Amino acid sequence: MLSREKRLVKNRDFERVYQRGKRVGAEAFNLNFAANRLDLSRVGVVVGKKFSKKAVERNKAKRIFREAVKDIYGNIVPGYDVVLFVKKTNTPMKLETAKAELKKALVKGGLSK
Repeated sequence: MLSREKRLVKNRDFERVYQRGKRVGAEAFNLNFAANRLDLSRVGVVVGKKFSKKAVERNKAKRIFREAVKDIYGNIVPGYDVVLFVKKTNTPMKLETAKAELKKALVKGGLSK
């Protein structure tokens, strides 16, 4: 898990990213991002009830994407708040697939080093 300083935890931070940020779409998630005034990037993962009504499935998706973010956090340009909004897909998500899609989305959004 990422350290607390590298995570988005406050509701107002999520709202700021949604309102003022930009969005990049991918097959399994939407990547919203906005500049912050910090010297590091913060990341938050959101899985809504549209994904699944079962908390077990939502939590599994969160764990997969948090692990993917942890593995590629070093590639994210500092100074951004990033929110991953996970979408329902027909195929079950694997960690390797999540990492690959996340890398593509970061490059597409200009957030990759």
